[in-house]
Amino acid sequence: MLFTGTVYFATWIARLEINAETDAFMEEEDPGLRVYYETRDEWGWDEYVVVCVTADNWFTGEGIRRLREIEADLKAVPGVSSTMSVFEVPLLRQHPGKKPSLLFIRQAIKYLGDEDTNLEAARMELMTHGLAAGNLISGNGRSLNFLVYLSDEQFDGVFNPVVIQRRHAMVRGIREVAEKWQRTLDEPVHLSGIPLINVTLFENVRHDLVVFGGASLLLFSLALLFFFRRARFVFIPILCCLMPVGLMLGAMALFNIPIALVTSNMPVLLFVLMLPYNIYFVERYRERRRRRPDEDGMTSTLSALQTIMVPCLFSCATTLAGFVALGTSRILPIRDFGRLMAIGMAIGFCVVFLFIPAAMRKLRALNFERNADEDDGVRPARGLVRIFQEIALARPALVIVLSIAVLVVSGLGARQISANAKFTSYFWPESEVYRGLEFIDQEMGGTTWIEIILSSGEKNFFRKQEGLEALALIESYFKTIPETGNILSLKILRDEVRKTFSPQWFPLLSDSAIFRIIGLVAPEVLLQVSRPGFTTVRSTVRMKETAPSLERNRIIDGLHRHINSNAAALGDLDVKVTGVFPIYADLLNTLLEGQKRSLFIVPLAVYLMLLLLFRSPVLSLLVLIPQALPVTVLLGMMGWFGIPLDLVTVMIASIAIGVGIDAAIQYTVRFRVELESCGDHRAALRRAHGSIGKAIWIATSIIVVGFSILVLSEFFPSVWFGLFTALAMVISQLATLTLLPSLFLVTGYPRLKSACGANKRPVGAG
Repeated sequence: MLFTGTVYFATWIARLEINAETDAFMEEEDPGLRVYYETRDEWGWDEYVVVCVTADNWFTGEGIRRLREIEADLKAVPGVSSTMSVFEVPLLRQHPGKKPSLLFIRQAIKYLGDEDTNLEAARMELMTHGLAAGNLISGNGRSLNFLVYLSDEQFDGVFNPVVIQRRHAMVRGIREVAEKWQRTLDEPVHLSGIPLINVTLFENVRHDLVVFGGASLLLFSLALLFFFRRARFVFIPILCCLMPVGLMLGAMALFNIPIALVTSNMPVLLFVLMLPYNIYFVERYRERRRRRPDEDGMTSTLSALQTIMVPCLFSCATTLAGFVALGTSRILPIRDFGRLMAIGMAIGFCVVFLFIPAAMRKLRALNFERNADEDDGVRPARGLVRIFQEIALARPALVIVLSIAVLVVSGLGARQISANAKFTSYFWPESEVYRGLEFIDQEMGGTTWIEIILSSGEKNFFRKQEGLEALALIESYFKTIPETGNILSLKILRDEVRKTFSPQWFPLLSDSAIFRIIGLVAPEVLLQVSRPGFTTVRSTVRMKETAPSLERNRIIDGLHRHINSNAAALGDLDVKVTGVFPIYADLLNTLLEGQKRSLFIVPLAVYLMLLLLFRSPVLSLLVLIPQALPVTVLLGMMGWFGIPLDLVTVMIASIAIGVGIDAAIQYTVRFRVELESCGDHRAALRRAHGSIGKAIWIATSIIVVGFSILVLSEFFPSVWFGLFTALAMVISQLATLTLLPSLFLVTGYPRLKSACGANKRPVGAG
């Protein structure tokens, strides 16, 4: 019945949506995001792909013809509403030394595509044009941008499959156009923009789910076969781990819950967290069969499950508590990840302890050869586990001192962690997105933007001198910011027209008249920077995302200080700061705050669960202490090596505790059983290492092997997730098999509950 239900839910997985939207990170109630959505209602959803082409001869007849053909190909792409390029920029300085005529201004305006346009004069004008320079044309005139806009019909800024399909069709078509023209151009065609990032994230998530999910499953299976050499001990654990994954993904598809950038890690992590329970069962079952070869197979199965059920229940509960803590995050994908993992853990635990007895019931009992060196079915530790055992026995105090030293050094590194992640940090330098972002960022005036929106209650306020001075005051801040790229505003347009109608020729020409000219020659451009009536204007500042010195908080905080310090000059103007740049900065700050909060909440929740299990404050603390090692070491590595917090690395602390506490609980429970049997901590350590210690290290080895394949991903979040989770497993199990027993030996915990003879059989063995 359980298997049948899983199959039913699995049939829905093909309908599972993937949501890789970059605006689906924060709660809609978040103040910064709310302002962004409000301003989109007024200014529109200007989502576009940047297509950058480079050559030496654009401003020739042949070059213009090629540009026209490229533009036509881009406009024909499905999902494209319009394009913007140098062809849409009105040219006013075709005769730089000649006084223009206000009377015949419309007749004097030229465009790059006009037959009688002076192409060399057009090139010189565009390279210094306030609208075009650093936006549509590079400083040397060799690189030109096409801004290809996505049709915003039915677009409201939330997950919408129709818009997603249109975006994918547009990006796919643009890539085909870029590939076509790449064959005729000497320089690469570079692509960038939010739609391209969204689609690439989607493709990477889908690719890693299918390809690396399948590869990891194969490696897990081969590792199980290598260690246990029995088909049942491969298929049963694999099915036990796959069923909760299938149930969760199927339920998500059934209830229209899309899988996102962060929640894409849920299937493999849920699989991994269920795997140790299966390995503990297999080892306990084999130990039981060696001890009682004549026992009924089902009795051995139930006895093995009964022995591991309580520690598995509490380890599941403690891990679940860590994920529940993530479920309180303000970051939507992390909150969803925490909640889904909590539900998945509960389902997985039930699946393991229901499916194993049902599957084993139909199989014959296995017999295992008993070696001469076994102690009541427990074989002495071998290999690395034996080395860890001897280290803990020989130098427990040294192990503790070295662990403290590692904690201190790692803690110093953890203090260096920053939240300065960049969009490029999600992609390899050789990838299409990275190369496009980097080139356009450096050559074309920046990629992510800040919008400063000023509003006045007075009609036509920003046509007046005081309105323009307010804009100039705001924009003056960015002259001190080296990461500033292109700026587009009403003032910039005014200054551009002033280059043509200079005061020496038109000393009495007012700004109001200038704006009438702009409205006459380029009304669509005017609407990009001002609402009708000139009561609300927008200054769009593009920032260089790939600049090594980029610090979002420094720039945004400095902007707010600049605005506040000039409050008197700005008067009653309403000033709003929004855009992708500040929203991403807010996201990263929220991640940093959430990281600090989780470092307090998760250990506290785990400690309370340990206290409930062991009923000893000291023992619970001793079990928790080794789990600080993997968390601190990983955070220290991030700090020392300059790996910033992002949507994936922020979960490392919770995952490290989640994957490690299970082994610590299992080891402590077994250690107490052996201690009650023999009455000696050193003997109990040897027996615990030979039994549960072996199972812990087998589980670690299998998981590390399975995760190792993720380092081959082309998607940095998958690489970090695989690498950090594997490292967390290794460090955590190493701490469990060295530091934890060393603490037991030095402190004398756990305490004996009763006087036990050295020859007494372990509790739960019969």
